[in-house]
Amino acid sequence: MSERVRARGFGGVVRAGLLALAVAAVARESPAQPPAPDSLRIDLPTALRLADERNLDVAIYLARADEAAAKVARARTLAVPTLRVGGSANRHDGNLQETGGNVVDADRAARFTGLGAGAVGAGELAAPGLSLGVDVADAIFQPLVAKQNRAAAEAASVANRHAVLVDVAAAYLDWIRARADSRIVARALQRSVELAALTASYAESGEGLRADSEMAASQQLVWEQRRAASSERAELAVAELIRLLHLDGGVVLEPVDDDVPRIEIFRGDENVEELVARAVRGRPETEQLEALVAAASDDLTAQRYGWFIPSVALSYSNGQFGGGPGSAIANTGHRDDLSVLLYWQFDGLGFGNRARIDEKRARLQQQTLERDKLGDAIGAEVRRGYARVRSLREQRPFAASAVERASTAYELNRERVYDQQGLPLEVLAAMQALAAAEMGVIDVEAEHSLAQLKLHTAIGNPVELP
Repeated sequence: MSERVRARGFGGVVRAGLLALAVAAVARESPAQPPAPDSLRIDLPTALRLADERNLDVAIYLARADEAAAKVARARTLAVPTLRVGGSANRHDGNLQETGGNVVDADRAARFTGLGAGAVGAGELAAPGLSLGVDVADAIFQPLVAKQNRAAAEAASVANRHAVLVDVAAAYLDWIRARADSRIVARALQRSVELAALTASYAESGEGLRADSEMAASQQLVWEQRRAASSERAELAVAELIRLLHLDGGVVLEPVDDDVPRIEIFRGDENVEELVARAVRGRPETEQLEALVAAASDDLTAQRYGWFIPSVALSYSNGQFGGGPGSAIANTGHRDDLSVLLYWQFDGLGFGNRARIDEKRARLQQQTLERDKLGDAIGAEVRRGYARVRSLREQRPFAASAVERASTAYELNRERVYDQQGLPLEVLAAMQALAAAEMGVIDVEAEHSLAQLKLHTAIGNPVELP
């Protein structure tokens, strides 16, 4: 990738390098299995590397930065003359009017070769060899404006890369979460099948109620429907990941991780206002708007002082010129033409210049307000992200405890039903509670890891992995 795509680390507890170690430490490989012929085994670090190399949004923003760099190079040529080398021939037959007003019948020919082209009669060359027409104010200030626009485009490229990496991480985590949900649903379905068979047996033997049998059978259908929904969710996540990574549609992705990677960056005891200050200073969007403000300021300065800075027009030609009556070319000899103009231009008697100044001033005010608005938005984003990280961190032990309790409740109720001491509705409720608790753990872990990455990015750091 271009050097303009760069990471922004921040000091203190959290650094991009620690993020790399955190994810690398928690990445667990599945038992060794031979991959399918067209499959790609992928984990979160691999997905992020592929995003850097293949994501089309990243490439588009880099191309925009290259375009801005080319505009800087072009702006630097505003005071560089244009060079023309060539030749020309002219033939005239018919009336011409002299300077004094007389009309004469002229038959003549002329030819020129050298630096320039289009020499006819006593006039200057139509295409001077060296020509320069420049607004000196533009030649001074437009390269400055172009450099600031280039800086803004580069910062926008970095901001876009940060967003793409978060999107890729979100798609990967959603994929792993959907696969984990599918396993929970499969276990719940198996339990419901066993319970349905048991209650049906009891109902047929007269030891149980048909209503209980129907209720258990309906629960089996519910989990069948949930299994189809989980499979769809996993497929949608894979489709999004393939889109973000710009992979061939025929590729089959296989995850390295069975469980959601646990990412730990923020402990929950950080000073949120310090995080906000770091974010406002370190976000590439801040750099982008600072550059746009500077560009608008340079543009306004150019309009203010353009009144006093003249425009320059220069032309110079050098070559061999000859001509004569009829078609004869004679008297060929050396010819030099030099013309220099220095002038001040007041558009619309100066009212046009004044209107452009007002326009540029308003543009500068807009960019300044946008910069201040961004600071407020960044502060709110960091505070929301930090609140979510803390909340999910607090939820994790409760979710884990809920699984333990729900598992115990299910086993106890299951034993009672098999011993014909409990009601099927009791084990159905316990089964549902267990599945819900297991899914709650998966949801909390996935959301916690994603919230960590989002907050890390909100402070101005890319998701950097080895």
